[in-house]
Amino acid sequence: MVVNIIISFAFGSIIGSFLNVLIHRLPREESVIFPQSHCPHCKKNIAWFDNIPIISFIMLGGKCRSCKNNISPRYIFIEILTGLFFSLLSTYYGFNELGFYAFAFFISSLIAASFSDIEHGIIPDELIFIGIPAGFLFNYFSNNLASSIIGCLAGFLSLYLIGQIGKFAYKKEALGFGDVKLAALMGAWLLPDKLLLALFLGYALAAVWVVFLMVFKIKKFGDTIPFGPGLSIGAIISLFWGGAIINFYLARCFN
Repeated sequence: MVVNIIISFAFGSIIGSFLNVLIHRLPREESVIFPQSHCPHCKKNIAWFDNIPIISFIMLGGKCRSCKNNISPRYIFIEILTGLFFSLLSTYYGFNELGFYAFAFFISSLIAASFSDIEHGIIPDELIFIGIPAGFLFNYFSNNLASSIIGCLAGFLSLYLIGQIGKFAYKKEALGFGDVKLAALMGAWLLPDKLLLALFLGYALAAVWVVFLMVFKIKKFGDTIPFGPGLSIGAIISLFWGGAIINFYLARCFN
């Protein structure tokens, strides 16, 4: 068990390093393959020994070896975060199980979408248009394809309708279309029951975050606030603990 967790963390940190590339390049419509990794400040190529997840950031003191400019802490944060989620996932699925790699892909998509939304205000279409068919394919092999399609449609339609209601009420766009597509992706993976919980949690978390930003005057009413991270956190909570949460409330309601 411990060995699996350690290996999963290392694997996750490597994937997290690649997610950083996606977050930086996809919103800019740049290739994720060419050119090789380079410093965004001085444009010097990054040597392999300066590109080791987590370790290189620490050894370099969070600075570029060439120009000494600061490296965004987002890089090491995502490497650690992805490693932790993969470690948690390994306690549910073994390395020889499809579920581990499938849900590792789903979690990676959510992380990339969330941080793209935070930094650029964009959820790249590439993440959605690869993620939804992948969810269908996984659930096809799990004999849940029909539920996956229903979940995808439910996610899309529910947020689309909420967005239209908000647009009518506030006379402007209240919800980005990227969030609508992200909800469709979530539904394709989580299926309808866990999707409902994920959306509820996403809205609750977003509401708390908005209140915090308003109280401390970090944002004011009418400012654009990314919703993708809230949805993604709700999806991950629902993925790992959704069954237990749903069963707990059903037991309370019917006992």
